[in-house]
Amino acid sequence: MNYQGIVYRPPSEAGSLIVQVTIGCSQNGCTFCSMYKDKNFHIRNIDEILTDFKEARELYKNISKIFLADGDALICKADILIKILDFIK
Repeated sequence: MNYQGIVYRPPSEAGSLIVQVTIGCSQNGCTFCSMYKDKNFHIRNIDEILTDFKEARELYKNISKIFLADGDALICKADILIKILDFIK
């Protein structure tokens, strides 16, 4: 698994596999939030993301929940998200 920087796990995702789809937050300007100030936002390469999922499948035999991290995974274009979700399925 290729994690960059500090990865934040929401309490509701305590048992989830976390894979960084993006690094940092696309907004990263909220006054109240200091979580991603040390990262420059970017979307990871799809091949790297899928490699993380392949590696996770080898390491963990019983994955029931997956959390797409970092600060804004849903900013990805729909075709990329569909490719990721199809791969997960």
